[in-house]
Amino acid sequence: MLGKILTAAATAFALTTPAVAQQELKAAIVAAMGEAIEDPRYVDVLAKYGLELPDLNDKTLVNSKDYPYPEVSEGTLLDKVIDDKTLRLGWIAVGAPWSVPGPDKTQPVGLSIDYWEIVQEKLSNHYGTDIALDWVEFTEETGNNNMYRWLSTTNDPDCTAVGRNSAGCYDVIGGAYAINARRKGISDITPAYFPLNMSVVRTNVPLPDGVGPLENADQIREAMADPNVNLVLAGLPDTGEDSILTNFKKQMGDTFTHADRTPGSNVLQFAQDSTDAHFVLGTNVRLSSTRFKNPEYCADCAFIPNLLVFGGVGFATALPQ
Repeated sequence: MLGKILTAAATAFALTTPAVAQQELKAAIVAAMGEAIEDPRYVDVLAKYGLELPDLNDKTLVNSKDYPYPEVSEGTLLDKVIDDKTLRLGWIAVGAPWSVPGPDKTQPVGLSIDYWEIVQEKLSNHYGTDIALDWVEFTEETGNNNMYRWLSTTNDPDCTAVGRNSAGCYDVIGGAYAINARRKGISDITPAYFPLNMSVVRTNVPLPDGVGPLENADQIREAMADPNVNLVLAGLPDTGEDSILTNFKKQMGDTFTHADRTPGSNVLQFAQDSTDAHFVLGTNVRLSSTRFKNPEYCADCAFIPNLLVFGGVGFATALPQ
């Protein structure tokens, strides 16, 4: 009888521990992010990339008051990170301005890297140790949504269940990603540390006869859905821009042209030089940062926000659900 009770207890523990264990690491990361967003250096990081400080009273953003640090339980992912003194962060090379390859092409540079230096300090100080950041690049050609398959799990901290070892997996996605329904469905994402939406740049290509002016997102989406207009919108292949335009196609039908922006191109230079696209997609962050760095490109082009609004930018901290 005692054996049956112990077996049942062990089974219940096995069923409940993974979620709790994964949540501990998430809670610790969120707490450190809450302190980091309120650190004066956060303002400097944003200014470096041409971004203004968001409204820190925005309830969709992380804060230190509502997100305390958890205690460390034995056997959790947080326990492993502290014991190893290493937090492995996944990043992708097309994540400007969040993460792009540095001079040596192996380590990233960008806003996320600067921001995570503050997060690293907060996390290390709270747990009384020096936790190093190990940036692991995601290089598969299947798109960044599949990054979540490289996240460690409580039962599989080295990601070996999918044929990989610890060198090829990570604990957290360290680049910034839009919080959307698909990603919420396969991973656990922190609150936002910076607001995000998908925006467009209006190029110099004339609109079709009798159309326009198109000065806000509602007008653009209405024209996209009109089969008599045939707007041309360009997005970067194999990114969220591409996915968004593909989804608009599914919703609206064949009512607009989905064009590809040249891989590796500067989004504003592409908009400036375009001969067919009426609008070019980019996040509000990427467009603001690019305009800050390259004011010479598309200086007179209109910047129209909110073509698609996200819940924010988040970090995935757990396993696919």
